[in-house]
Amino acid sequence: MVTVLCWSGNVQRAVEVVARLVDNGVRHGIPSSVPALEVQLTLTLATDETGSLVIDVADLNPAFHDFDAAVRGERGRGLQRVTFLGARVSRFLPHEGRGKTVRAVLAPGPVDV
Repeated sequence: MVTVLCWSGNVQRAVEVVARLVDNGVRHGIPSSVPALEVQLTLTLATDETGSLVIDVADLNPAFHDFDAAVRGERGRGLQRVTFLGARVSRFLPHEGRGKTVRAVLAPGPVDV
């Protein structure tokens, strides 16, 4: 999808960011109370007006305790690694529905790590 979008950044970095966000979503974003047939994780990729790649991973769990600590690497290393790869990481709750979305935005062009 990254190449289909003609994004001009480092595709391998984008793939690693996607992998880490999806892994976090699978590990932490599916409440145990959700029946197996209703488990859902959604990955969305897009480019914005600046040419940045916007990676959204939406899950069914609205909670994300200590998000800032997780980004700093104090609660695992997944989101910290995403920031080291050059992404700006944020989270938000949807206007409708349930769950949350974790977003990573990667600028186009090379990023020094």
